[in-house]
Amino acid sequence: MSRQTVRAEWAGRIEQLAASGWPSRELESLGAWKLRTNGGVTTRANSVLAAGPFPAGDWLREVERFYRERGLPSCFHVSDSSPKELDELLAAAGYEISMNCLLLAAPIREVLHRSAIYELGEAKVTLAVQLEEQWMNDFLRMEGFPEERRGGYLSIFTAMPAPKTFAAIYEAGEPLGVATVVIEEGWAGISNVVVDPRHRRKGVAGRLLQALVSWAAENGAEGLYLQVLAGNAPALELYSKLGFEAISAYHYRVHK
Repeated sequence: MSRQTVRAEWAGRIEQLAASGWPSRELESLGAWKLRTNGGVTTRANSVLAAGPFPAGDWLREVERFYRERGLPSCFHVSDSSPKELDELLAAAGYEISMNCLLLAAPIREVLHRSAIYELGEAKVTLAVQLEEQWMNDFLRMEGFPEERRGGYLSIFTAMPAPKTFAAIYEAGEPLGVATVVIEEGWAGISNVVVDPRHRRKGVAGRLLQALVSWAAENGAEGLYLQVLAGNAPALELYSKLGFEAISAYHYRVHK
């Protein structure tokens, strides 16, 4: 089996795991597709996971009705698993690309080896299997999110399947960054790697990742994945150094 074929198989399965690891409040099937809503909080949780063939019937009308009834714009998660014609059809219907993202993956042993350099230093990482209020407070503050988004994120973080952990890194009692990881079927999905703007480019993200990867390995994970904006050069540089490779790309199309 070629490396390209292996990557394609990984991408399709990981795409489903990533959706499971970022649960929305409402999930409805339309054929093989999944219609997701979460009160408008995060694009991923408020979009159609259009993985698989076109649903029977007037699928676009059904999708638009679903989101209109909930007061949300129709949004599609378009990936390599989507029908090839989907992107062109959505563009013709007035849907615009809102963001381009990459799905990265790596063997956990490779990342463990490469991330060992981040174990040094005075910063301390704490891990909690349950969401704590302080972690949520720090997450919202570091992201610059308004209080109105708390409920939407609380719903996602609470519903994430176990095993999972919420990481925070401190130095002299000051929070420097936070992150999460969830494990399913031997794959650990890392998300919400957020560093306080005052402490970026100091190795904080690397230290957080080292702690999360170690925890994931101890809890049975063999592979790692994460999703990142295609234009986030600093993050991509770090992930590449740790051994992550892009295995697929995706974007969102939103009806304005």
